[in-house]
Amino acid sequence: MFDQRFLKITVAVLLFHAGLLYLIQSGLGRKMTEAIIAPEIIAHIIPMEPPKAPPAPEPPKAKPETPPKQVKVVTPRPTPQPPKPAIEPSPSLPPSPTAIEAPPAPPAPPAPEPAPAPAPAPANAAPRAIGIGEVQCSQPAPTYPRQSIRLNETGTTMIRLTIDEGGRIAKSSITQSSGSSRLDEAALDAVRRMRCQPYMDNGRPISVTAVQPINFELK
Repeated sequence: MFDQRFLKITVAVLLFHAGLLYLIQSGLGRKMTEAIIAPEIIAHIIPMEPPKAPPAPEPPKAKPETPPKQVKVVTPRPTPQPPKPAIEPSPSLPPSPTAIEAPPAPPAPPAPEPAPAPAPAPANAAPRAIGIGEVQCSQPAPTYPRQSIRLNETGTTMIRLTIDEGGRIAKSSITQSSGSSRLDEAALDAVRRMRCQPYMDNGRPISVTAVQPINFELK
């Protein structure tokens, strides 16, 4: 036996499909579908009018030109001027006690002191020993003694000279004899007649000593 419940369900499904088919055929279903679907919105684009340009400003009205005024130039005549009176010199007035005195001029810088003169050598200072070639002296001219010529005496006499600050021969002494007293005396006479230049030391003359040889030879 068939189940009655299953049968009822089957009959209900068949009736539902049958009714749906009828609605489709009668157009009611299409209306319901159109009602459910939203109507299509159609938008129309309206072109916008371009903005109007502002009106151009009116040019300023030209002002009527006024003709320039004519000015008449009048040259004034020179008027003679009276001669100017001679200006008498005003008497000098005594200085006002309130007058401001000008500041005194600055003192002139002191003149440079002259270089000190070289101090003279002490009188008791010992003469400096130098070579005879370091001082400028005249050449000695000894006189050969006649007696020595007859006796055929020759030799060399060494004489120590002391030359003072003025270039004079202050002292002379024999340091080595020639072997003849006559030749030695002739050598001393020749040395005493010599003249010398002062010997300078740092710009000042000093006293010096030197040895001068005197040769005696027969030709």
